[in-house]
Amino acid sequence: MRIVYSLIEAERGNQGSMLVRDGRTLDAKVKGTILEAQFELANGWILIWLTDDSPYDEGLHIYLVDKKDTILDALEAGADFTPGILRIGRTGKDWLEFEFFSNDSLYRLEVTKKAGLRLLLPEGWGYERLFDLHRLLVHEV
Repeated sequence: MRIVYSLIEAERGNQGSMLVRDGRTLDAKVKGTILEAQFELANGWILIWLTDDSPYDEGLHIYLVDKKDTILDALEAGADFTPGILRIGRTGKDWLEFEFFSNDSLYRLEVTKKAGLRLLLPEGWGYERLFDLHRLLVHEV
């Protein structure tokens, strides 16, 4: 898959990064400083995977972005004093399996056809905007 997005550091004093596409900085501020991976889905949407670049308290941030560069949904995971290394495994049309924490857990990220209220996630996981309707769903395999 071709590279679609890149990152630039947010303005001084602001944490996180700004998404860049085709040399154009978007209004979308995201958490994370390292672009780990991005996957284009069959409908043209992109999953963007970012980490915090911290060897002790690593965080993973997953964004679902549509063709118009709008962030549709965002998930994040992290745990104090826990390193993380992203390993992508099997992939399907609207899902992929991966490991992140050093806990021998395999996770499956699914992109659902309809957005819905979803509150139950594995320990250490959360939605960036909790009470929104979500298209991203993660669970342990």
